[in-house]
Amino acid sequence: MTTDGGNTTGRAQAPLSEAGSPTARTQMPSPGAGSSAAHAQAPSPGAGGSVPGAQAPSLDVGGSVPRPHTPSPDAGTLGTLSPDELNALVQRQFPDYAACRVTDASGTHLLMEADGARLRTRPGGTISGPEQAGLVDLAAFLLINARLGRPTPMALTTSLQISYLNRPRPGLLRTHARMAKFGRRLCVVLAELRDEAGDLAASATVTYSVPPTTAGQGTG
Repeated sequence: MTTDGGNTTGRAQAPLSEAGSPTARTQMPSPGAGSSAAHAQAPSPGAGGSVPGAQAPSLDVGGSVPRPHTPSPDAGTLGTLSPDELNALVQRQFPDYAACRVTDASGTHLLMEADGARLRTRPGGTISGPEQAGLVDLAAFLLINARLGRPTPMALTTSLQISYLNRPRPGLLRTHARMAKFGRRLCVVLAELRDEAGDLAASATVTYSVPPTTAGQGTG
């Protein structure tokens, strides 16, 4: 309070700011306990700056995207020729072997029967050696065709080793062929020739050369 000529006056002095000028300070009340104010917090980026939970597809060695595996057309993936189809092939391509008939065939085994009475014999009433070799050769050829799933007349014999073990008499002869190796160019077949009594007459190992498959190749 100050006096001026005996009069007393009251002056209200506003509070000074830190710079010396009067300021009005307004303070917002803070939310107390039970307040419904919600604080939104943004998710923090994970390692490398990516948002947690999002994972990029992994790449294989070399940085390329993995490619689906395509199986190659190896043995077992192609259909096999049926005994009827193989017998029709014999009638078309080998009329001299009309006495032969395939009774069972798969991609790995083949059973062929032959009427020995219609085959050539040598003195003494024994089926001739060339006829026996022809039977195991034909059985091997038909087994390879069955495995290929298509008639392939240009499959050619490259090697035939045969051992004559017993004298087969004229009668029912059975030739059993088994696939020992099936390659892209060479196939090896093991064959056994038995007479009507089941005795082993001859055994053979036959190797065939298979022509490569080309577009538009005939199937006759």
